[in-house]
Amino acid sequence: MNDPFLNRSDILDSEKRILRANGIKLKEIHHRSIRELKAVLNVSEIRAMELRAISEFQTIPSIGKQFAENLMQLGFYSLKELRGKDPAKLFDRLELQTGVWIDPCVEDQFRLVVYYSDHPDSALNWWDFTSERKAFRQKNGYPANRPQRPWFDLEQYKTVNRVKAFAESTKADLHQKLKLAIKYMHENIDEEITLAKLSGAAHISTFHFLRLFKATYEVSPNQYLTRLRMKKACRLLKKTNQTVSGICSSCGFGNQSSFIRLFKKEFGMTPHVFRKQHLS
Repeated sequence: MNDPFLNRSDILDSEKRILRANGIKLKEIHHRSIRELKAVLNVSEIRAMELRAISEFQTIPSIGKQFAENLMQLGFYSLKELRGKDPAKLFDRLELQTGVWIDPCVEDQFRLVVYYSDHPDSALNWWDFTSERKAFRQKNGYPANRPQRPWFDLEQYKTVNRVKAFAESTKADLHQKLKLAIKYMHENIDEEITLAKLSGAAHISTFHFLRLFKATYEVSPNQYLTRLRMKKACRLLKKTNQTVSGICSSCGFGNQSSFIRLFKKEFGMTPHVFRKQHLS
């Protein structure tokens, strides 16, 4: 684990090979005991605990490896350990430990995992706890000693530092190329944007561009583009009288039914309901 680009939530290729050779699927790691994982992988007990935690935490709907990392940062390695915990206090503790204020949606994720620890059959997602968190903070506020520095000021969250290259000049060059692809997305958001067009804008081969983008932004180019389009759609729904059909076209979605399906999946409501809520 001495690669400077790896987090505890990253599973090494060598670990994946050994797990496959022993018939253990990544999504089933948490079904294995710490002792068995230690023996199979020839790793320390803490590494076995990390691998088991990564697998278990990501069984929860809408929870990814970054939040699994946050939970381990606080010393949690299983859902059982989260039962009865106060999600607001866990969030406050993470902020103090990190030394920055964190995106509020992270508190929604704390609320989800604590709830899920007692309701393992739940299909709720973290955004289903947003209104609960907002009501709580409106009533109780944040601790007086809450950090003032924002999380995105941390070095590890600056995308240039997440580009996987050892030479600083190479890292800066690759980061600049990725920014060209992002710029292309913004400038052509209402048009059909393919992976080939993005890699062409970045002047990188399609294969290299896809791997580099996912490693840097932790989402695929298509997922990133969809988020940009959703953000624009929300703004248009709130600020304009443009029809849903028109917004669909303005944001580059292929068809209205696809747009409504994606919007509902992301926000738990249709564009019409979203607009009505934000106009009332």
